[in-house]
Amino acid sequence: MNGQQRPKRNRRQVLKGAGVIGGLIGLLLGGGFVGWQAISDRPADSPPAVQPGQDPSLETLAGAAVSGGPGQDGIPSVDRPKFVPARDADFLKDDEPVFGLEYRGEFRAYPQQVLVWHEIVNDTVAGEPLAVTYCPLTGTVIGFSSPPGIPELTFGTTGKLVNSNLLMYDRQTGSEWPQLLGTAISGPLKGQRLDTVPLVWSTWKDWRAAHPDTRVLSTDTGALRNYGSDPYGSYPRQSGYYVEGGTLFPVLTMNDRLPDKDVVIGVRAGEQRLAIHKDLVRKAKTVQATVGGTEVVARWDDQLDTARVFQRVGDQWKPADFLDSMWFAWYAFYPNTQVRQ
Repeated sequence: MNGQQRPKRNRRQVLKGAGVIGGLIGLLLGGGFVGWQAISDRPADSPPAVQPGQDPSLETLAGAAVSGGPGQDGIPSVDRPKFVPARDADFLKDDEPVFGLEYRGEFRAYPQQVLVWHEIVNDTVAGEPLAVTYCPLTGTVIGFSSPPGIPELTFGTTGKLVNSNLLMYDRQTGSEWPQLLGTAISGPLKGQRLDTVPLVWSTWKDWRAAHPDTRVLSTDTGALRNYGSDPYGSYPRQSGYYVEGGTLFPVLTMNDRLPDKDVVIGVRAGEQRLAIHKDLVRKAKTVQATVGGTEVVARWDDQLDTARVFQRVGDQWKPADFLDSMWFAWYAFYPNTQVRQ
């Protein structure tokens, strides 16, 4: 199925002015994703082709950027995040997804119900700047820090997408970065790759039980949004975009080895990539592999009901560069990936 494209849709009606006219949004959405599809009727773009078995070049990715509807910063980042202790996070239900961060001795939970409206949190953790990013269209959440030699970067949303994935820009240079790739595809920092910090998908109940001292990103963001609702559907109820239909925006290449929205654990080591079906890790508990000459192991965390990946560094196992992703998105950026399913 290489080279297939899906029609482009418009998120503007869903996200612009969200929370201000909640009743109108409810009417437009018709309870979620179906209403959104009905009011989206723009024609598809035609991104450049990708050679079979080759990952797309930065130039190809830059040429494949399409408008997602809202303009630059139309989906506003959270630039002054506020956190509350677990006991005060009464806006969260037990089964709601949270993105858990363990970083330099600190534990933080970023609720999906907040990030779905903002996509980027420019945070400081353990005294270090860290951008926590989430793309609802690809199911990817990644933490980023500036690599050595690069000044501190803060990020905003361009309003554009590449392979249906959030295209960020940094406010210091204006360079543009697909979130899943983590590499600048245009601007002064083109070709520069950000350092990544893994986050894990869990539920509020499981994360709170494992880390009762966690801090939680609050809904006091400075923006008026309908937190607790999700314009794309529902993870707890398995509905809407997250489980129904295909992609909404064009992607450079597709593959039917797995259903488009099956979740894989994407692993990057050197220049090699591996996708492990998340259900395989859930069932096997441990999946071992070699990626680019590096030994990696994916382990199921029963306490958090999620997967983690570690790589061998000398005689130690350290966190690998890994993330959850919908299959279509991982393959669109990395068609040369290995696959374990």
